[in-house]
Amino acid sequence: MRSDMDATLKWFGNRQPGAMEEVLSRCFGGDRTPYQWLARSISASANMVLDLACGAGAMVERLRRPGRTVIGLDRSASELAEAAARGRGPLVQGHASYLPFADDSFDAVVTSLGVAVVADRPRFLEEAARVLRPGGVFAALTPSLRPVNLDDLRLNSRLASYLRVPPHLPGTTEFKAKQALAEVGLTKAEDSRAKYYYEVGDEQDAARLLAGLRATSDPERAAAAFEFLRGRFADGPVRIALPMRRIIAIK
Repeated sequence: MRSDMDATLKWFGNRQPGAMEEVLSRCFGGDRTPYQWLARSISASANMVLDLACGAGAMVERLRRPGRTVIGLDRSASELAEAAARGRGPLVQGHASYLPFADDSFDAVVTSLGVAVVADRPRFLEEAARVLRPGGVFAALTPSLRPVNLDDLRLNSRLASYLRVPPHLPGTTEFKAKQALAEVGLTKAEDSRAKYYYEVGDEQDAARLLAGLRATSDPERAAAAFEFLRGRFADGPVRIALPMRRIIAIK
């Protein structure tokens, strides 16, 4: 288990800045992206918001509104540089398990995939709870293995046979949220799942997807997966199922 997480973190830290946003911003379930789903969990009355493991600042931008301050924190200098280049901020470089903020500083704390890829989840949650004000909201987005249908499973299984890993977004897909949240003083309010699709219609779409997935580091396997997708979209766009999980808790 530990070696799997170490491999995930190594991949996650070495990916191209903004790679995850390139995938998630193009995934749709109905009329919404996963980012929009996560953003809807934050009340309009939340004036101070922290985005943990913010990456290139996708949620910093999506949560921005008049009268609200959204601070993005990430340990990656390259991700923060990309966020700054996109005009997103304020930004702080730091470790999500050792937050440089006082207790009870924020009305809401959000994270898109951070809780899934962090090595020490209990510490991550403990720090998120510490900086939340009483009554504040913690909202997280993580990859999931469900819901999917039989056609989704068939296509994902074929893609996995080339990659030699399941084709999902990086991080742990399943963990017991209620207990983990309760241990740091947070009360689970929601633990729901939704299916999103990423549509592959050309070579750029395929390359973008493979760059964002928790995929193989073997160039030959990546090339084989790319050829598989290219062969499929030759007959029309291919939709890859990427189920997501949204967890909301109250302090």
